[in-house]
Amino acid sequence: MKKLALALGGGGARGLAHIGFLRVIEKEKIPIARISGCSMGAMVGGIYCYHANVEALEDMAYRFVKHPLFKDFNFDDFASLEDTADDFSEKAIFMMSKLKVAIALFKTLAKSSIYDEALVEKVYSLFPDDKIQNLNIPFAAVSNDLITGQEILLNTGSLRLAIRASSSIPGYFPPVKYNKFLLVDGGVSNVIPTSYFRKKRNEIIVGVNVGQDIRANADLKSGINIMVRAEMIRSYHLTQFKTANADQIVNCDLGKLSWADFRKSEEIIKAGETAARNFLPWLEKNL
Repeated sequence: MKKLALALGGGGARGLAHIGFLRVIEKEKIPIARISGCSMGAMVGGIYCYHANVEALEDMAYRFVKHPLFKDFNFDDFASLEDTADDFSEKAIFMMSKLKVAIALFKTLAKSSIYDEALVEKVYSLFPDDKIQNLNIPFAAVSNDLITGQEILLNTGSLRLAIRASSSIPGYFPPVKYNKFLLVDGGVSNVIPTSYFRKKRNEIIVGVNVGQDIRANADLKSGINIMVRAEMIRSYHLTQFKTANADQIVNCDLGKLSWADFRKSEEIIKAGETAARNFLPWLEKNL
């Protein structure tokens, strides 16, 4: 039987769908040769390679997103900006969130990120700090160096550092200093890092995409929305190029759910399970 070389894509809260995807793969006893990850894909992939068990992965994920330290990030404010406000109370919450986010973004005029180093360091201390080369499944996380513009693949050394570097959203989290590099989120240039896998006769290269569907209707009434849409189009075409070596890309249907909406973790994980089950018929023909 062939093994899977899995590339788990970035997408914030949407990346929790990888847990559901891995649950089905594990249940079906489909062997995994290696995993690469970007941002939340690196978080989920790294912890799965550490435990090699979905239940342990899911338990840690819930402890992480429900931890008091994680709640200090106030991601709910960012998620609320993308909610549809129907009544007065919802509109009031929307406006308060908008003000909080504006104040947070204003801080970046004088600082490198919205969240300071001390808080980020405490939150990421919840992750294990074992060496990547000692994990149960081979793992690599993709990041980007702000100084040279290079993609940096982290496949040795500290698992915690690799996860943090790969998920350090520019402007939100401070860049990670590593050797001569200043590292930020891998999604800057490689959202679904299948490109680091070389074709092998006994492996199938699969990328798992948790991004929004490029065909989704977009509100283009404001300049901000137009900029967001343009960035989405740029990212889509870059990803198409970067994943050209993949045997298959699995798309998780998450609608317009916000990258910051960790409140819907269970729904997101179930969407990952659905995507995996829909993928199984193709996989059975190609194993």
